[in-house]
Amino acid sequence: MGSGASQPLNKSKQTNYGTTDSKGSMAIDRDALLKRAADMDEGQIHSLSKPEYMLLIGDSYDPNLRKKDAYDAIHEAMGLKIETAWLHTYDHTLLWCMVIALTILSVVTYMGHPGLFFNFKVYWPFWLEQVIKTTFMLTVAYIGGYIVEKHNVKVNYTRKVQHFCAYLIPLVMRLFVSAKSFQKTLAEAIIVEWWGYWWTMLSFFVFIYPIRTRISFIDRCYSSLDRPEDRPNTIYWITSQIFLGYIIMSVYTTFMTWSGQLVARALIFIPVIITGIGDGIAEPVGRSVGGKIFSQGLKYQTAGLGSDKLYTRSFEGSFAVWITGVIAILGMYDMFFSWYHVVVALILVPGASTIAEAYSPHTWDTPFLLSTGAGILWAQTFIPAKLSMLSILLVLAVHVVIMGIISYIGWTKLVLERNGIRLDAKKDDTLVIP
Repeated sequence: MGSGASQPLNKSKQTNYGTTDSKGSMAIDRDALLKRAADMDEGQIHSLSKPEYMLLIGDSYDPNLRKKDAYDAIHEAMGLKIETAWLHTYDHTLLWCMVIALTILSVVTYMGHPGLFFNFKVYWPFWLEQVIKTTFMLTVAYIGGYIVEKHNVKVNYTRKVQHFCAYLIPLVMRLFVSAKSFQKTLAEAIIVEWWGYWWTMLSFFVFIYPIRTRISFIDRCYSSLDRPEDRPNTIYWITSQIFLGYIIMSVYTTFMTWSGQLVARALIFIPVIITGIGDGIAEPVGRSVGGKIFSQGLKYQTAGLGSDKLYTRSFEGSFAVWITGVIAILGMYDMFFSWYHVVVALILVPGASTIAEAYSPHTWDTPFLLSTGAGILWAQTFIPAKLSMLSILLVLAVHVVIMGIISYIGWTKLVLERNGIRLDAKKDDTLVIP
């Protein structure tokens, strides 16, 4: 643990927690707080006073307030030696995954697009583009980390910005920048796309324990996405879902390119917008008006991937996902084959995405949102662009019925949970609605 464990805090920041010393400041034992926080769930974390919460956040440039101390406390609780604990965590796994991915990409590039390596005079802008992209990601992360550590902005919000950039930037580069200069065949397009993904993942890889604990700049960048309630799974949850999201996006854009549907290929921005903006504003909406508009006090909970901790969600937050989907589809109206393709998308995509977000694991909703949206948009490409009015009505009716069934099942499950019955619960495990 770091020195200076007992932290004096300005009286103006006090709530009704802790005790005050003779100088009118509240002293909190940070070491004890970090040990307690190792077993806290989301609700307990957010019930802490502001001074206590900020001690969990830490300060990357203050040796007495390092986030390293929080992770060391978790490692100690797991019975691991601090010096070698990271070798037994996902951080070590991520290191090998990045090395293996780099090796595979290099071999595939040598065989399928050797110009990237051996024709540097032509392709140097491509590599410069990757460096600029990664630098931009880290710059956004640093700004987010700064306002979290210095201005008490919730990590829950800055994390969403970083998450959105991780999808939007590679996609924009892939469709509107790299596509014009660095690829001539479908195979080259796939190689260029995955190099872009690898470099984006590099901006998250640098957050592994042995790097961030030695470089204060990286540690502050990490503050932009390290929610105390997610520890020690912060990197695991965000990198695994981003990687799977890349696979989903790659499959969709590759199919559309291969089938010659270059205009419809851009529809992948719809699930990306739903994921980045809709899911991004769902949390602040849920925290501010959750359980106050649609149904008084009605919220629901979901667990994190590989975790027993429960995390609370609200209908108001989920509605933000739905309305974002509607706006995104209407905004890209010209990309669809016909007006009834737009109607089919409006019937299915926002509602199905909302339900996918509601029941996906905590911090792992991206793969569910992207696969749901992209899957529906891909499936609707098989609906002919020219149909008789009777056929159009039949198609729309079928989709309304499908969405109705999905909604009924989802609503029934939520009502049961509202009454303390979890369909996926173990024996004697009941849902507690705050």
